[in-house]
Amino acid sequence: MPLFDSRSGHWLRRWLLGLALLAVLAPAAAEPVAITLQQAEVMSVGLEGDLGAPTPVALPDSWGLRGLRPQGLARYRLAFTLAEVPVLPWALSFTRVSSSRRVFLNGTLVEDESETGRRLPESDVIELPTALLRPGGNQIELEVDYRARAGLSEAALGPAAALHAQADRHALWERELPRALNTGIAIVAALMLLIRWRRPSETTIALFGALALLGSLRNYAYFADVSLLQSGLTDWLFYSVQVWTAALFVTFARSVGVPRERPWFRPLLLGASVALPLLAALTIPLGGLPELRALSYPLLLVLGATGVVLIRRGARRHGRLANRALVACFSAVVAAGAHDYVFQQGHLPITSTFWMPFAMPFALGLYAMVLLNRFVGAIGEVEALRDTLEAQVEQRTRALATAVAAKTRFLAAASHDLRQPAVAIGLMIGLVRERALAPDVRRMIDRAHQAVGALEALLQGLLDLSRLDSGTVRPRLTALPLQAAFDAIQSHEAEVAAAKGLRLRFRAHGLAVHCDAQLLDQLLRNLVANALRYTERGGVLVVARARGPERVLVQVWDSGVGIAPEHQAEVFDEFVQVDNPGRDSAHGLGLGLALVKRCAALLGTRVQLHSRPGRGSCFSLLLPRLERRGVARPALPVPVAAPLAGRYLLVIDDDAAVREALRARLEAWGARVDAFDGLPALHGWLAAGPARPDMLLTDQQLGAGTGLQVVEAVRARFGALPALLVTGNTAPEEIARLAASGVPLLHKPFRAEVLLAAIEKASGGFSNRPSAGRDRPEPQPEARGGHDGLRA
Repeated sequence: MPLFDSRSGHWLRRWLLGLALLAVLAPAAAEPVAITLQQAEVMSVGLEGDLGAPTPVALPDSWGLRGLRPQGLARYRLAFTLAEVPVLPWALSFTRVSSSRRVFLNGTLVEDESETGRRLPESDVIELPTALLRPGGNQIELEVDYRARAGLSEAALGPAAALHAQADRHALWERELPRALNTGIAIVAALMLLIRWRRPSETTIALFGALALLGSLRNYAYFADVSLLQSGLTDWLFYSVQVWTAALFVTFARSVGVPRERPWFRPLLLGASVALPLLAALTIPLGGLPELRALSYPLLLVLGATGVVLIRRGARRHGRLANRALVACFSAVVAAGAHDYVFQQGHLPITSTFWMPFAMPFALGLYAMVLLNRFVGAIGEVEALRDTLEAQVEQRTRALATAVAAKTRFLAAASHDLRQPAVAIGLMIGLVRERALAPDVRRMIDRAHQAVGALEALLQGLLDLSRLDSGTVRPRLTALPLQAAFDAIQSHEAEVAAAKGLRLRFRAHGLAVHCDAQLLDQLLRNLVANALRYTERGGVLVVARARGPERVLVQVWDSGVGIAPEHQAEVFDEFVQVDNPGRDSAHGLGLGLALVKRCAALLGTRVQLHSRPGRGSCFSLLLPRLERRGVARPALPVPVAAPLAGRYLLVIDDDAAVREALRARLEAWGARVDAFDGLPALHGWLAAGPARPDMLLTDQQLGAGTGLQVVEAVRARFGALPALLVTGNTAPEEIARLAASGVPLLHKPFRAEVLLAAIEKASGGFSNRPSAGRDRPEPQPEARGGHDGLRA
């Protein structure tokens, strides 16, 4: 993975611009104060507390640069002259003075900080009581105690307010800036560790997070005002963190660079990370930590240089400017470590400062920008992939829609062509079965009738699916006593149950529901037929139970083969038959439960299935409950021998076989029929001034014109004439268009009893009343679309 990609140049420019702004905003040279003290006398430099002879020194005074051990006790004497005693409060300011000190002004103790445990040089302002100042010569003595980097900076003497303001500006850049930088890096490090927690594969990010967190906490602790631990433990902790930071840096560099695998390197690194802190814990009580630092820090610098080489190797591999900038930053970190080591040993002026708290945040911040750039780039790639995927999905969706439309047109055309002969065969076989036939001929006719029934069931199932999917079916909710619905299903399915030796029981318990009668009938018929089909012994129970005052639970239980759990969701799909791989039509067509699912959705409920293989199944649905009182039981129709006797019907169909079958069937019911093959013949008949028919029965898809045009032409001549539109088209959009016309629909294929029921409904039931006469217009009933003709 490259450290930077081609889009990273602007990040580098912004980073360098930020550094330039910091340089511009750095504090200018301190405003001059009344007196600057650059000379002093020092006594008793070293570990011994006995006062020696005064030795003049120039300030700043660094013990290490004078060849002295950079720790111990000393007394400095500073002299100054005042023309007059100042009126405003005065103070003495140092950029470096021991935190453990005592201060005397003209022989009087004015400050005692000798009990502090830090004993390190720092910047401070010492208040001078004005009452102790005098015109002429004055003298300040400082007793200082150091444990490292001993010495004294030059002093500034003047008004306390001006010195405090100058000290605040100095602290802002020397203390608060590194604190802020390292706090920010610590936050970034925590974020990196969080990313590693969510994505365990991000090893480099995890190493960077650990390195940044450990280094920033150590750098921040350099500038802490107080220490929460004892001095010895604090020294050990600082040393150990230094060791661990170096080890982490090398490990991090190996993950981003191109390491040369050496089997001994990792154990050596791990051993040093454990051995050096352990050795420091043993030497601190003996006062040997400075010597251990002097010996081990060069080793840590070598490790840091090794890490830079590894990062440089990775940068050379990718060869980009930003990568070289990253190498330069980490090289600066190692150089800062070398500077701080020399400074720690007392070989630099006391006014110097540690570079690591500044260098490390900038280097780690640059790499954080690398990771941020990588993150932003990944987001951009994801967005681009998302856009590409959306475009592909849209393209595939259009292609799928085109394919589905083509398939629908093909199925609609094929379905129409299949339905035409099916209607003719069904009607003709129905007529033949009504005649007296020899037993062997009767058996053959019955078999043909069964075959036509299977074909009609398949076509009707496809039609019902298309109608339910077309959006034209609107539930008509009425008060429905369940006993009446159960009786209708029992009368239809009792013969099938008896033939298989099964018990078919219904228990309505006097309950009524607010429901669409036809949709519920189709739903329950399919469930009962499905249960009887897959049950060989035992029986089927249809039961309704009250579930509180507002719901009725309707269940269909069977003791059949059951359905395995892995198949229970897919049985509601079209043409799915788990136990019928050979597609034996005796076991159904696989459309019943698909229709059940759609009917339940239209009723605002859903069917739940509980089943155990070999034990049976239970299909359940919840319906809105109504009080049984006031729910009328529908009256059963009274059969009529010649239901269309005396009626005059007009038939239009371009298929000769269907047209003649319809004529024969209607005439067998007592009607007088005129049949035509399309609009041209119909227009010729209308021009001859014929008598007014009682009803029009027309196919929709004609060779010349359409059924709706036929209806329009006939009604233009005779007024509001009852009409029935017959269609074999199953396309959902065509079904929706025809339903919107308001003309009642009858879908091919259909049985004779369905045709008769549709004629009676479309004509307002004229078969049960006297003839209205052909020359007097009949009142037209309100035309309704909807879901007439749906059946199992």
